[in-house]
Amino acid sequence: MLHRKRLSNVLRQIPLVVLAAGLITYGCGGKSKPQTILSSDLVPPPATNSGGSSGSSGSSGSSGSSGSSGSSTVISVPTTYTFASRFESGKSSVSYGGQTVRNLLVQDLKILIGNLGKDGASPIGLQDLLDLYEYDDALNLTSLSTAGSTPVMEPNYSAISTGKNLIGKLSDDVVLGTDDKNADTLLREWFALIVANSQDPEKLGTPAVYTSDEGLDLSQMINKLLLGAVVYHQCTGVYLNGLLERDNTVARKDGKDPYTSMEHGWDEAFGYFGAARDYARYTDDQLAGGADDYSFDSNEDGMIDFKSEYNFGFSRNAGKRDRGGVGVDFTKEIFDAFLEGRTVIVNRGTVADISAQRQIAAEGLEKVIAATAVHYINDTLSDMAKNGTDDENRVKHNKHWAEMKAFTMALQYNPLGRLSTSDLEQLHGFMGEAPLYDAPGTSTYEAQVTALNDAKDVFQSALGFSAANMADW
Repeated sequence: MLHRKRLSNVLRQIPLVVLAAGLITYGCGGKSKPQTILSSDLVPPPATNSGGSSGSSGSSGSSGSSGSSGSSTVISVPTTYTFASRFESGKSSVSYGGQTVRNLLVQDLKILIGNLGKDGASPIGLQDLLDLYEYDDALNLTSLSTAGSTPVMEPNYSAISTGKNLIGKLSDDVVLGTDDKNADTLLREWFALIVANSQDPEKLGTPAVYTSDEGLDLSQMINKLLLGAVVYHQCTGVYLNGLLERDNTVARKDGKDPYTSMEHGWDEAFGYFGAARDYARYTDDQLAGGADDYSFDSNEDGMIDFKSEYNFGFSRNAGKRDRGGVGVDFTKEIFDAFLEGRTVIVNRGTVADISAQRQIAAEGLEKVIAATAVHYINDTLSDMAKNGTDDENRVKHNKHWAEMKAFTMALQYNPLGRLSTSDLEQLHGFMGEAPLYDAPGTSTYEAQVTALNDAKDVFQSALGFSAANMADW
């Protein structure tokens, strides 16, 4: 919606029930720098639970934070993603620096490749692409991303979190709609083609530098496949899917961390969603705008913190689909679920309550990606209608087709989603392997129009999108 979001279920009290989860502790590797807490959005000290003994779950006789379930208090659902530690007074329990770095690396690869298509571009080497894909802290690289006119607080990846790259979190599943190739194989093939094209002065400085002979816009294919095989995969397939196996009774790492393994796993999923900590302050127009719009200096320190004051990929896509849709509010749906789910975890709520919010968040993300694929089906159909005319624009056609195809590729990585493998295989069959440039009136054109409309039917049937949104996204 174009108005500012208002979060529902604020101030709901949640009963203290000890979560019956296994005592498995997951590490995320490397070190993450402390998160910025917005001074205006700090959670006030929660009221002490007056319910007696039901508020304690760690009375095993051990002492210290590593052997205690933490503060026996109930908190209300906050309006920002701000949660104080229940183990260490005055400390935040929110940490997802590694996820911020990976969102930046995905975004920066797209910027780097996109720059090859601009005037004045220089040829690129394979290592230039691998330096981001396989990032190593020894490189000490600075992000290519900006926050518009406001400087960023930590422009170097390793200043945000160490030991983070993309290859280490990439799904190795075979990518549907390909010749049994996984994401790593596809990405390396596409990297090599871009590098080769950049050596050709006829292609360098034009979109041809990242376009295959078949018309694949590899800038879009790479970006969206990484969003799927790293960001969406880790968010839903790893952290949300494995959440209930995590411990929620003690502070992680023998009390060294101010949060439980479950709290941290939920935060890492939120970090991949990529929203600012005060996401509800952003309008859909802002999320669909430029960097000055989708970032905001909330704590008024004159800088943008990528971890808390900036919106990445999927969080911006949600605003775009809300802006172009009717009767949907994906931004609110997803953010509310992340806020409420984290609150239930802090309050040691039931498995059922945690699972409910987990499902809302996972399905909300799926709907955002699917709605975005529908948007690009519509754009592709519009482009195709201009084939063979003076208005034909193959650069736009290639871009829109690639976004349609690669967002659909991304959808396979959510085990909590509604779209089945059969649905996805159908979708890839309808979309084909490359854009088609046959003119309207030809049999090939008519067949492809029918196929793409059939693809829209698959999305609508599985996800319940309205006819109006299917037409207008």
